[in-house]
Amino acid sequence: MTTTPANTTPLTDSEIQILPDFIANQIAAGEVVQRPESVVKELVENSMDAGATHITVIVRGAGKQLLHIIDNGKGMSKTDLLLAPKRHATSKIKTSEDLERIMTLGFRGEALASIASVAQMEIRSRRASDENIGYKLVSEPLQEPVLEPCSMEIGTQIFVRNLFYNVPARRKFLRSDLTEFRHIAETMTRFVLSRPNVRFTFYDDDTLIYDLAATTLKQRILDALGSRFSDALMPVDLNDDINGTPLHIWGFIGQPQFAKKTKSEQFFYLNGRSISSRQLSHAVMNAYEHLIDQSSYPPFVLFLEINPERVDINIHPQKHEVKFDDDRTMYSAIRRAVAGTLAKFNLTPSASFRDSAFPQAHERMSLSNRAPHERSNDFTNEFTFVDNQRVNMRTGEIMERSSETNFGSGTNTELRPNAPYPKDASARGLFPREQSALEALFGRDTDATSFAQNRTNTGLGSSQSNNEIFASQTQQPSAFQGAPAQKFYWQLHKKYVLTPSQQGLTIIDQHAAHERILYERALKAMHEEFAYGQELLFPVTMRCTGAETALVEEVQKELADMGFVITVNSPQELEIRAVPADVRTGREEDALRELLEQYREYTELRHTSARDNLAASFGCRSAIRAGDILSLQEMRSLVDDLYATQMPYACPHGRPIIIEIPLEEFDRRFGRTS
Repeated sequence: MTTTPANTTPLTDSEIQILPDFIANQIAAGEVVQRPESVVKELVENSMDAGATHITVIVRGAGKQLLHIIDNGKGMSKTDLLLAPKRHATSKIKTSEDLERIMTLGFRGEALASIASVAQMEIRSRRASDENIGYKLVSEPLQEPVLEPCSMEIGTQIFVRNLFYNVPARRKFLRSDLTEFRHIAETMTRFVLSRPNVRFTFYDDDTLIYDLAATTLKQRILDALGSRFSDALMPVDLNDDINGTPLHIWGFIGQPQFAKKTKSEQFFYLNGRSISSRQLSHAVMNAYEHLIDQSSYPPFVLFLEINPERVDINIHPQKHEVKFDDDRTMYSAIRRAVAGTLAKFNLTPSASFRDSAFPQAHERMSLSNRAPHERSNDFTNEFTFVDNQRVNMRTGEIMERSSETNFGSGTNTELRPNAPYPKDASARGLFPREQSALEALFGRDTDATSFAQNRTNTGLGSSQSNNEIFASQTQQPSAFQGAPAQKFYWQLHKKYVLTPSQQGLTIIDQHAAHERILYERALKAMHEEFAYGQELLFPVTMRCTGAETALVEEVQKELADMGFVITVNSPQELEIRAVPADVRTGREEDALRELLEQYREYTELRHTSARDNLAASFGCRSAIRAGDILSLQEMRSLVDDLYATQMPYACPHGRPIIIEIPLEEFDRRFGRTS
């Protein structure tokens, strides 16, 4: 007799079941409909596929309460309306061969079915052949759709109400209204750039965000991204051939100086579809090589038109990713198209040479505005000589005396680190007559410190070696000379600050150090420990996109605590009334824009509070950069401020700030035993 083990469930013939359509649609909705922005994307794509020339998007409650899409496309018949909410119902493809040459934005037949399973949906539509009457279909989860006639214009209207009302687990994971609206606004920006020949109207509740008429691509870029690109756009137009298949690459790229630290203004479109491709983005970056910093991203709006049989877009439900059958050739074509435009605008680096291979050791510079016949015979009061090698300035009378002092006596007066400050003015090379010449050049008193600072600020010393820069910076009759350990500071390759310590040598990353300092200052300001902002005498007006405005409103309180006082005049205009004390004059708009871009990126990468992300963003975007020349005073202040922070050893991203090389390591390397 056969027995079944007590702990074993008997097998039946019904272990595998076919899921009901409602549950299957909800599962599909998890991939297609992730947030209100996903609904906007799917419905606007359907409107564009229907040939609409005017599309209106109305958002209420960040899309959680209502999404209303209106278009003037070809509309749907009564029969089509009944089929539209059903899963896998589509008018875009009919055979398997159609999957190999997709030119429409939608084709899966999942969007309306997924939306109908997680929201209350109403569709109104009328075709041109229908005489003054259309049809309205009302669909709710677990209920049969209701169809009835209605009066409306030619086209389609879709209402999506109470998104995720029947899936509370999904609804509670939605972000704040401002965050959700920002995602919708960013998607709308991609749409308006993809179809400059279509009029787009966008409302947030009763507020008009924009109403963009059909226009050229260049004007649409200016309307969508801001007028700051008016003189920065360079057209791209390349007709190529990939293994016998025509390829057309066209659009606009931005000049190198408009490169940003994020990819928020980079847009690729393949046959009219917005796509994201790391490979193609890298091809653009490769064309900009040596023109921008490796951590910067140039703005561009590029369109690729190719036979759809050469591309596979059926990779992901969101249809952002694509795969080319010849990735290398496509990469090369993108690079050539962008590089060709850069070459036409003469933006490639070039070298300039002097007319003479052996320039004179000193050049004579006039310091007088008088005509030659009005000048006195005492030319030393009228001219100065500029040393072409060291950019030292001497008058004609001093040249001989300086030459005798430095070379005739055989005394080496070159300054060295920690060398005592020369008491004799002639040993320093600063004479009363030379001071007058420098005052004529710079318009102020010129002791050794200001002279070195002027050289740094004007870039005159940019070609000097670190030794020469350091020598000029250490000519200071200040308390530094009496410091206990004769501590000095040295800038290495405009990136690192070196200073001796009791144990050996300390190396400090100047950008990471300043980033940590600004990060902690901003955090303290946002916790109201001290006032960090300064009011602007003349407020700065900033043109922005709807997404940027939404982002400002999302973190407006934190920005105010940090020191940014901002007034929202309209969905596309902000007014900056105050900024943090560390923002340099003239960079108010750039500082805010870079801060917002960095914050947007951090919200995806750093799962911390808005305050912490804002403080980290401000520190990253406002800190001293690699390549900035620092004076001795700036280096000393940087080090002092760094060691006053709570965590001086790592920046907000976790990168090290300080590296300590012990003296024992130097002894070991040089073979010293004691």
